[in-house]
Amino acid sequence: MTIRGIAHQGYSLKLPENTLSSFQAAIDLGFTHTKLDVHLSKDGVPIVMHDSTIDRMTDGYGEIKDFTYLELQQFTINYEEKIPSLEEVLQLTKDRIKVFIELKQTGFYHGLEEKVYEIIGKIDVFNQVYLISVNHFSLARLRIISRKLQIGPLANELLPKECEHLKQLDLSFYAVQCSKLNKDHVKRFEEMGVPIAVWPVNTMEEMKYMQQFTNVLIGTDELEKYQAIYYPETVTNWQRVGM
Repeated sequence: MTIRGIAHQGYSLKLPENTLSSFQAAIDLGFTHTKLDVHLSKDGVPIVMHDSTIDRMTDGYGEIKDFTYLELQQFTINYEEKIPSLEEVLQLTKDRIKVFIELKQTGFYHGLEEKVYEIIGKIDVFNQVYLISVNHFSLARLRIISRKLQIGPLANELLPKECEHLKQLDLSFYAVQCSKLNKDHVKRFEEMGVPIAVWPVNTMEEMKYMQQFTNVLIGTDELEKYQAIYYPETVTNWQRVGM
């Protein structure tokens, strides 16, 4: 079974977000894509976590940038999991699920783009990852590093004029953090040949609304609800009982 959609941070409603177990759960459910967030450790290792600190997710406290990778391994998520590196996650997802990588480049991570590129090349997943960022300078840096990388901006709404402005970066897609789209803007993007990815779409109302945009790739935290709306024929009786 294949479910066309983005599992936001893996299956984060059932397992800790941005962890190996969460990504494995999304793979097991059959999602075609997932999305994760990357920061940089003190010794230059790309680390998978949404926040810049480990406070919310682990039994430790502090900024990711202030710890080496080995020091970060001393902390646990939900008492049993370790903080994953980008390399560990991409080893897991290779040939199994495509990955949107959000670079959390706030200006403090020197060399983040280069380090992420090195990991992608090492594992050879250029055609399986998409790099996104709200930081256009970070996107420009990625494009300077390689023409092979699939990159796109992350925005709060669709902005056709901004897309035109960024055209020289050879965008592969446009990622939007919203649940409803402007039909005219979607049409403009389709005419420009720029695919759209959008998340999080979590309510049944949002999912049904989004069904009109057949070419838009949808991201969600509610994986099984999404499956029930878009792929009802694949839902088992046991899953229906749990809904």
